[in-house]
Amino acid sequence: MIVAVALFSLAVIALAGTWIAILLRARNKHLLIDRMHGQVSDAEGNIGFSLLCSGVQRLGQIENLLSSEYDRCEVIAVLDAWQQRLLFEKLAARYRMIRVDYLPSDELPVHGVRSMWRSRQRCFRRLVLLDRPEDSAADDWNGAASVASYDWLIPVRDGQYMLPGALERLAAEAGQERTQLVRSWMGHPFALFDRERVAAAGGFGNRPVRQVPRRHRRLLWEPLFYRPQAKSGHRKWQPWAALVLGGAIAATAATGHGVLTVLLLDAATAWSAAACADQLLAAMAGRTAGCKIGVKNFTDS
Repeated sequence: MIVAVALFSLAVIALAGTWIAILLRARNKHLLIDRMHGQVSDAEGNIGFSLLCSGVQRLGQIENLLSSEYDRCEVIAVLDAWQQRLLFEKLAARYRMIRVDYLPSDELPVHGVRSMWRSRQRCFRRLVLLDRPEDSAADDWNGAASVASYDWLIPVRDGQYMLPGALERLAAEAGQERTQLVRSWMGHPFALFDRERVAAAGGFGNRPVRQVPRRHRRLLWEPLFYRPQAKSGHRKWQPWAALVLGGAIAATAATGHGVLTVLLLDAATAWSAAACADQLLAAMAGRTAGCKIGVKNFTDS
């Protein structure tokens, strides 16, 4: 029993230490890239991103995705103008959209597109709207990818917002040799795909992630996208929970319950590691946890 508890404790400490070490390394790389901002290599300067949006319900999300200062990017939103008439009309008016010819590439299976719209003003040149019947997210992303101008594709779902500097960070990864896929499970999970790999897989419906060899994948341990959440009150009871846990550890130690004391210490270690990870992730996101991230108003001339 004692041996098992000891091994369990060592495993908890090892996992917590490894998790913090990984996040510290990601934070240091994040800070290094921030300090090198502006010293972009020629390869990274030629990297462009197309954000493919499916199921977007809020104007604010489009504003957020357009707020990036990265030059080579565009937002392609797929909407059903019949089912989402109000949102479609708001976008068309706000960004001065004009109807253009729909000329898709033949790389991906696409059907049902009624019309295509582009922003007329130069400052809104990065917004494209596709009108097609409401369907699966994979079909929407295929439709958006078929008219994308850039070679790196980011599928975006409803409620998925982008953190400042996300595209600059992704450009640094996409510029690495042989990279075909970049993923992160931090914040709101996302994936960045090489367009040729998606086309080779036959579209997003065929799980293009599985088509990418592991040696061509890159995994980030930092948040680049997020999902806004209502402010919760869990931080208010954290000090009380810490006091209760500390009291329980002291009581079990005083009464000679060694095994229970060790298990409670393991719980305290895991809790502390989670708190440290939360602060590191918040720091990498450029904010303190719980703060609202604003977006630019791109309707100004």
